[in-house]
Formats: sequence, C-alpha cells, structure tokens
Amino acid sequence: MMLSEQNKIDHYKTTLFTIFTCLWFIGIIVGEKAPALLSISMIGQVLSIILLTHPKKLWTNFVATKSMLLFSLSFVFLLISFFYSENLKYLGERLQIKLPILLYALAWPSIGSLNTKQLKTIFYTLVTVCVISTAGILTNYALHFEEINQLYLQSKIMPGPINHIRFSLLIVFATYAIYYYIKQRYFNNNLEKNLLMVACLFFILFLHIYSVRSGLLTLYAVIGLALINHLLITKNIKQLIAAVGVLIVLAGISLMVSPTMRNKLINTQQDVSVYANKADPNFNSLATRMVSYKIAIEIAKENILWGCGQGDLKDKNDALFRRDYPSITTPIIPHNQFIYYLAATGLVGLIIFTFAFTAPLWVNRFYQFEFMQVAYVILLLAFQFEAMIETQIGVACTLLIVLLPYYLSQRRKKATA
Repeated sequence: MMLSEQNKIDHYKTTLFTIFTCLWFIGIIVGEKAPALLSISMIGQVLSIILLTHPKKLWTNFVATKSMLLFSLSFVFLLISFFYSENLKYLGERLQIKLPILLYALAWPSIGSLNTKQLKTIFYTLVTVCVISTAGILTNYALHFEEINQLYLQSKIMPGPINHIRFSLLIVFATYAIYYYIKQRYFNNNLEKNLLMVACLFFILFLHIYSVRSGLLTLYAVIGLALINHLLITKNIKQLIAAVGVLIVLAGISLMVSPTMRNKLINTQQDVSVYANKADPNFNSLATRMVSYKIAIEIAKENILWGCGQGDLKDKNDALFRRDYPSITTPIIPHNQFIYYLAATGLVGLIIFTFAFTAPLWVNRFYQFEFMQVAYVILLLAFQFEAMIETQIGVACTLLIVLLPYYLSQRRKKATA
C-alpha cells in the first residue's frame, strides 16, 4: 500500500474518531433520556479504529501496550463468575454493560496521532457540553429556588441530566481539563485564555451550588493535588499557604451564602444520626449507602476468596435487604466499587481488578503526569461512593476520565523521549 493511501486512511480514522468522541460527550449528558446516542457514539469510536486498522497491527499494538493489555483484565476477570454464578441472565447483563472496557482497551493503542485541530475540537466540545448543561441546571434552580432548596433537606438533589454524582465528577474533570489546557499554553490569545478561566470559575461556583458531597470532595482533592505538585516544582511555600487560605475562605463563603450547601450539611448530619442510632434508613441516602456496605461485607464473608459470583450478587443483596431492612422500599447495590467487587468476586477478584484498573497509571510510570494523577484521584474517590462501572453512563464516564488523560500523557511522553 502506498504511503499516501495509508495517510488517507489514518486521516479518515482520526477524523471519525474525533466526531464520535464529540458525540460521546453529548451522549453521556443525554444518556438517561436518549441511551441510543451514547451507544452509537461508543460503537462509532471503537469501529472507527478497528475497521480502519489492519487486524494484525491492531492486535500487535494492543499486546505491545502493556497498560491497555492489563486494563482489559478489568473486564476479563469477571468471566470467572460463569463457573459459580447461578443467575447467568444477570451476569450476561453485567458483562454487556462492561464490554466497552475490553473493546476500548483493544482499540485505544491504535488511534493514531490526532492533530492539534482535532484535539482542540474534542476539548472545546467537552467544555461547551458542560457549560450548557450546568447553565441549564442553574436556570431551572433559579426558576424553582425554594422548592429545590427544600429537596436538599430530603436527601435529594436539584434535577440534572444524569446521576448527580457522575455529573459532578464530569464537571470536576472538565474544570481540571481547562486548567491543564491553560497550563500547557494551548490557547491562541489572551481572550481565549480569559474565557476559559471564566468557564473554569463558573464550574467551581456551580459545584458549590450543586452541593454534591462526593463532587466537592473530589474538587478539593484535585485542587490540593495540583497545589502540592506546584509546590514541588516552585518550592514556594508562601503561594501554597495563600492558595489554601483562599480555598478555606471560598468554602466558608459558600457555606454562608449557598442554601443548598447549608441544607446538604444539615441533611448529612441527620443521615449520620439515623445510621448511628439504628433508625429507619429508608429515604436517607447516606444511611442507605452505609447499609449497602454492611450487607455487601456480609455477603463477602460467605466466600471471602471468590465472592458470591457477579451474576448472583443482586439476588443475594435484595434478599438481605428484605430480611434485615424491610422498610427500605428500593434495595440498592453496594455503593462502593471495591466493596461491590469484594462481595461479587472476593479478594481474588478485587485484587485482580485493582491491579488491572490502575495499570494505565503505573505502567511506564504515567503517574509522573499530573493529568493521570487527577484522573485516578477522581475515580478512586468516586469508587468510594458509587459503583461507577455498573451502568452504561458510569462505564462511559470512567473510560473518558481514564483514557483521554492517558492519550495526552502518552503524547507528552513520546514528545520528551
């Protein structure tokens, strides 16, 4: 094949990948109302790589990229559950939802080289989608101010396009992406830089008004990580102290002026009290989560090495909810990804998952790149409050947060080699 023909194919591949990646962002936001768009965008991303890459090269790239090879085990290890799960229908549903982990791991090493225009298109689509969706949420909040404030006293949250935890984590990711873009000086002029800074501050303000506990915790963890890295580079302790002071003031002002934050704090105290006093946890989100952890650990103890099997976890979980907490009208799965896998796949599965899922961070020492550090801070914190990869949107968000920083870090590593 002539080189020019190969270049054309590579151009088609990266162009299609860019288009489907932009649709991916939109699909995540509208995924609960239009799941077909998210499916189409993810299938399009994978097929744009697989169909426009020679099969031998696709496989060679996958095997040669140890981080993606190991990352694929985040899906493959679940196949063990076939041997001891009785509910194979539910197991099949779980595997179908998580199949993109394997497909993306296979395809990602063969993306090729995205040009600057394509990368900027992806970046600005992410920012634009997040700006529009957050502006829509705040507009609705302004129109139903008192009603929505009251929701925060009832373990509820202001209406949004997708699950509030996943949405807040996506906004934290977009916030850091803007910071990274400015830090790397990808902007063309000061006007572009200033507009991005406004968007970044808008996201931070939104997260405080939105008042999702995990989102705020993750935001401050990411800011803390960036400040520590900055200190290690500049050795300027005064800047760190000043920045910490600003953050403390920001948090204090937010608590004083934001009714959603105040109400969320009151609700959190009530939730903790409900669980501590062994009161009825129904309709108390934090107390119900704690119950889900307790039940998952009880299931894990029945077979600590191998768990109950991915296919049987929901059945066992629902049965224990009905037996021990009959007042809870809607049993929930363990809202912690690690505890979830401990119950479903035991210590063996949990160790394999943790080893495989974190491979993009530690293989080739990609932990040296701050964007990769941020990606895993976001996800590892998210996993403490949510079984992120048990829904289609959760899988999509997880792949986005891991693989986009991975691609950018990979480019930087090659550029400095």
